[in-house]
Amino acid sequence: MEMELSAATLLFVFLVSLPILVTLLSRKSTPTSKKRRPPGPWNLPLIGSLLHFAKSHPPAVLRDLANKYGPVMFLRMGQIDTVVISSPAAAEEVLREKDIIFASRPSTVVSEFFCYQSLDVVFSPYGAYWRTLRKLCTVELLSAKMVRQFAPIRDAETLSLIRNIQAAGRGGGPVHLARHLLSCSNSIVAKAAFGEVCSSELRDQFLSAMAMALNFTGGFTFGDVFPSLRFIDVVTGLRRRMWQARMQLDDVFEKIIARSEAQRGDDLVSVLLRIRDEGELEFPIGTINIKAIILDMFAGGTETTSSATEWIISELMRNPDVMAKAQAEVRRVFDNVSPQDHEAKMDELHYIKMVIKESLRLNPVVPLLIPHLCRETCNVGGFQVTKGTRVMINAWAMARSPEYWHDAEKFRPERFEDGMLDFKGSRFEYLPFGAGRRRCPGDTFGLAVLELIIARLLYYIDWSLPVGMEPEDIDMEMIVEATARRKNQLHLVASPYKVVPMQC
Repeated sequence: MEMELSAATLLFVFLVSLPILVTLLSRKSTPTSKKRRPPGPWNLPLIGSLLHFAKSHPPAVLRDLANKYGPVMFLRMGQIDTVVISSPAAAEEVLREKDIIFASRPSTVVSEFFCYQSLDVVFSPYGAYWRTLRKLCTVELLSAKMVRQFAPIRDAETLSLIRNIQAAGRGGGPVHLARHLLSCSNSIVAKAAFGEVCSSELRDQFLSAMAMALNFTGGFTFGDVFPSLRFIDVVTGLRRRMWQARMQLDDVFEKIIARSEAQRGDDLVSVLLRIRDEGELEFPIGTINIKAIILDMFAGGTETTSSATEWIISELMRNPDVMAKAQAEVRRVFDNVSPQDHEAKMDELHYIKMVIKESLRLNPVVPLLIPHLCRETCNVGGFQVTKGTRVMINAWAMARSPEYWHDAEKFRPERFEDGMLDFKGSRFEYLPFGAGRRRCPGDTFGLAVLELIIARLLYYIDWSLPVGMEPEDIDMEMIVEATARRKNQLHLVASPYKVVPMQC
């Protein structure tokens, strides 16, 4: 006697079989090529190479796999063909020699929701619109002139940071450094972007909405690795939650832009409104474009700066001799100088700048950079990379490779003493801000903030570890999501070297 399957059993079998069927059909439809695809690890049906990432954080997993399969390596991330670059020679081929072929970005679920269908600078596809945005950023929004214009904001907010840390440390207990750093970087970017039209209440609303939006950047979405199964993000309620966060952010944006319309200033929103009204760009921008651009500024200028600062202080606490040398330099330069003149003295802090470079080598905030998208089939390192492939650059692995660095795992700021390595992407073993057309356009703004924060943290405060803790006990494990940050946030004892005058 034959047994009948229940409707529930049939539905279960269908749902389990569907992803495998979709994957097999997608593979069958892919034309075979006589040219050699890059080597890579084993791939399972449907999930491809995803199981490899259960072992450790992605940059380390990809480095270990590249040591076995080579600097140009193929993985299938779910249904997405991905090539990982792990050598300076291959990175130079992608980011300089064939830069225009790899100048686009893959679309993601997050960029569609929060970047207004990828209308921002970071995720917009390569083309005339992106070139317009890039020119707008480099000439108007993030030029050296604008960075200098925001000096009073950096000055006021970094002094406020010092006051807050000194107040928190009065009892002698450890200070939660990351919390103060994030608040400072948020305030700097908010005031640069919105100026005086944004009240503290409205700014808090914006930062709350922004934090909610950024929570989605590090999470897993089926739509990003299984494009044919995007409906699962709907079933799980992920898209509904994203839409709610987007609407909350949008509401605050509307209020800020409306106030800026009535009261123009020198902030970034006012500059964008002026450019919109002049209508002289090749691609005219509207309110939605302005929202997407400002969102980029926040995403790229808040957590990245606070995380980079926390990594730098962590490295200094693990290396007391380096800390002593850095503090001696900044106190020699800043002593008997008015706080308002600190930024004018930054060029004299040569060792501080080397410390920052060395920490960004060991702890790049975006260790895999932002993925590139191959626009036409080509060869890289002697292997074929097909059109539509995502390309990841493992900057973290190259910056820690003993093949390119002496004592690669050691924190040695002196390695930058000759000044040959900079942040411009001229040497491909060192790419903290990327290279080529899609290189980070906000590096000048970000570095100006980072350098002043570090200098003042070292000048005004004597740092020590909690009782019973030694430098070698500092945990340097990281979490990699949208950015790489410390897994366990840093708590340090902060004793004032000098108190910040209240009139500053």
